[in-house]
Amino acid sequence: MPKNPIDKLEDLIPRLVEETQQLREDNQRLHKELKTFRSDLERAQKDGAKLKDKVERLSELESGQKRLEKDHDKIRATVKELLAGIEKMSISL
Repeated sequence: MPKNPIDKLEDLIPRLVEETQQLREDNQRLHKELKTFRSDLERAQKDGAKLKDKVERLSELESGQKRLEKDHDKIRATVKELLAGIEKMSISL
């Protein structure tokens, strides 16, 4: 015999309560995950900013090193020229 609407409703109410509770639990879990993800994102953004600063500093240091190497080469060439000039003076004396 078919159930009347009231009996059907009585059967559905506990299922509805159970589903509602499950949805609340899922919602709470998702809120916790979202909070964790936001904090991870903030941490990653801070780390990214730090890395960007370090990369910029490294680039500056590399540029400085290249300038120093060029200066070193110029100084070395000048010293060689001076030594050669001194050697010529010594020979001519």
